Amino acid sequence: MALLERDEQLRAATGYLDEAATGHGRLVFVGGEAGVGKTTFVEALAARADAHVGYGWCDGSATPPPLGPLVDLLPDLPDGTWPEDATRSQVFTNVLAALRDPPDGTPYLLVVEDAHWADEATLDLVRHLARRIHGCRALVVVSYRPEDTVVGDGLRVLLGDTASATGTRRIDLSPLTSDGVAKLAAEHGAVVGAAELHAVTGGNPFFVTEALAASGGLPPTVRDAVLARVARLDEAGQRALELVALAGSRAEADLVADLLPAGLAALDEPLARGLLRRSGGDVLFRHELARLAVVDEVPAGRAVHLHRRLLAALVGRGADPARLAHHAEAAGDRAAVLEHARAAAAAAATLGAHREASRQYERALAHASDLPPADRAQLLWDLGYEYYLTSRIEESIETVALARSLWDELGDSVRVGDAWRCGSRLHWFAGRNDEARAYAARAVDLLDRTGTVEEAMALSNRTQLSMLSTHLASTREWGGRTLAALDALPPGTGSEEVRVHALNNLGTIEVTAGELHAGQQMLQESLDGARSANLQEHAARAYCNLGSTAVVQRRHADARRWLEEGIVYCTDRDLDSWTSYLLALRSRLHLDRWEEAEARADAAAVMRGGASAVGYLEPLLVTALLDVRTGAGDGSESFARAVEMSEGMQEAQRVGPTAAARSEAAWIAGDREAAERIAEEAWPHVRDVDCPWHRGQVATWLPADVDAGLPLSPPYVLERAGRWAEAAACWERLESPFEQGLALARSGEAELLADAVRIFDRLGATAAGARARAMLQALGAAVPRATRASAHPHGLTPREQEVLRLVVRGLGDAAIAETLVISRRTAEHHVASILAKVGVRSRRELEMGGGDGSSG
Repeated sequence: MALLERDEQLRAATGYLDEAATGHGRLVFVGGEAGVGKTTFVEALAARADAHVGYGWCDGSATPPPLGPLVDLLPDLPDGTWPEDATRSQVFTNVLAALRDPPDGTPYLLVVEDAHWADEATLDLVRHLARRIHGCRALVVVSYRPEDTVVGDGLRVLLGDTASATGTRRIDLSPLTSDGVAKLAAEHGAVVGAAELHAVTGGNPFFVTEALAASGGLPPTVRDAVLARVARLDEAGQRALELVALAGSRAEADLVADLLPAGLAALDEPLARGLLRRSGGDVLFRHELARLAVVDEVPAGRAVHLHRRLLAALVGRGADPARLAHHAEAAGDRAAVLEHARAAAAAAATLGAHREASRQYERALAHASDLPPADRAQLLWDLGYEYYLTSRIEESIETVALARSLWDELGDSVRVGDAWRCGSRLHWFAGRNDEARAYAARAVDLLDRTGTVEEAMALSNRTQLSMLSTHLASTREWGGRTLAALDALPPGTGSEEVRVHALNNLGTIEVTAGELHAGQQMLQESLDGARSANLQEHAARAYCNLGSTAVVQRRHADARRWLEEGIVYCTDRDLDSWTSYLLALRSRLHLDRWEEAEARADAAAVMRGGASAVGYLEPLLVTALLDVRTGAGDGSESFARAVEMSEGMQEAQRVGPTAAARSEAAWIAGDREAAERIAEEAWPHVRDVDCPWHRGQVATWLPADVDAGLPLSPPYVLERAGRWAEAAACWERLESPFEQGLALARSGEAELLADAVRIFDRLGATAAGARARAMLQALGAAVPRATRASAHPHGLTPREQEVLRLVVRGLGDAAIAETLVISRRTAEHHVASILAKVGVRSRRELEMGGGDGSSG
């Protein structure tokens, strides 16, 4: 296919390759609809590249095998990149090492085609590279179809997660214009009406070439164009085309030779007519749309027969179980589906491809009606766990309940009790604490005196619920019972998992209640034990609790350390539920430090990814507070949803922040009585918990005549005492500038109010600043003039400073627009203004300057 109207994109991609050659690697997402010419574009780039070129393909014909594209790329990478029995993290590290130091210094150009079909492990590999590629001598090109990505799917989340990576870029390929269609038609020797052809094909180059190749006419669909070409083949060629189509997106030549009566000779005509092409030792369709058109036309009976033959041949070759499961299902072989789908699921889970694992377990379950009840229950349990890891909490609850019912029928009381314990955890994730507590009590009752590790874990689950409710005495009591149960267990019975779980719970409550040193020691011991035993979920919990307690207590350096380390750990291991939770916590950290753009970016990433209830609440509040403080909105819808969610969770760590945010919003709106009323309604839910920070954030908004009574954290003690200037100084030491300004403003004193106005102006907190000005006017005091944020050395406005921070992080105009909820045209305008004010010519110079506008 000719490369038309792609000069600008090709120049950009070539420039990225030049940068990669100097050690500034790039990962480029090339997006465009099916048939727009992504493969042709990449081939044109490779043809002019002085690089080690390798291709990997994502498989859209079946549930894809984990890291399939990497398998394709291995011949182009150094020996030993994927040694036998290596863990996924080791493989990722090896790939990165190869890209950092390519043979003879010549950069790599690695292509991953059709990422919309990528398995989860492949997406994680791309994520891993995207965050580190800037230090490599490599250009990694990832092609995908935007129309085949939906909100919440793996690729869409990946695009959002990596938008801020320094080395990530994006190139979008649009359909051809009418002039481009005319040129393409001319190159094929066709004399047709370009406007009519453009209207029929939408400018899609593949549609155009297929329409032209069919008969020179204008078939109504590409499907008709493909099938018209297929019909011209002889019988052997058509049967060969069917076999290759059903084999998948790529078919091994020797496999085709063994299964066709005429051998490879049957491929000659389809190859000559351009329907198929050779790639190394494989045969594949020139375009996936053509393959799908052929698949749809194979008669059902013949398709089953061919899938059976393919299955038998691939079993003999020791093919990947995911591929075998696909053909077994298409062949109607239930026993083979169960065997290969479960093997594929286990392999995917080992590699951290949990979405693929869940799909394979779903495939197995659909064919499991004849399984013995115990085996079916285990299959349901395994599927439920994969749902849990991938944030499909409601489906996990339903699936685990089905497993529990089967174990109940079998009289397996230990498995039944463990399923109740698991259901408690799942209902907590769903934000339903009443059910979580009821399930937890049921589990403890069923497992009492069984002397099993399941009993110990049920006790630790009760410890966890007490910790999450911020009750010190109850947590210590249940934690003590857990450790006593563990001491009675023989070694090697899974007790280490329960021990790190219990230490996590006990350490968290101690830190929360103010015993920082002792609590952190237990949390560190839990983390170390989890990591050394490769208990990934429990390590993720330790990172979450180390990070969350530091965020709440405004220990920003500690928070940043644990959140950053935890996000890398969980992302590398595909622990989606915990990655989202950590990102949510980081959005709050950014808010507290008044890093507005970063707070919005993290909050948007979590909400885009479809987090569970416990992970969604924090970014919901962060976004609402930013809108209220800056005047971008009133947050009413977000607050209403937050109230509903926090009431279901019934935890001070949810109720407190929600009430505090709503009280603050009411105060900014000028309704002090509403602020106090909200705090009074929430106070009974936080008054008796063992966290001075959760109590304090509500107590500070209570009417003066309400006795808070219990200890509060230092800045809130000062605020309750009316020592507003001292409270503001405390917030300043805690690096919380908005709270500093808020304390000054709430004083009602003219001098302090004036200082608050200046702080709010500097932050760009327009609505808060307007409230402080109104209070000054009511006092008859002089009101500071509104200042533009020209404290920036180049006179950038607050919004321009936000945009600059995102540019420095590598975001393009579309990503900036999505993050800041502005139009793309507005984002482009801001970037142009920044370039002019700072005095540089390109975004690259801004990135090199680190965001301060300097270029040295």
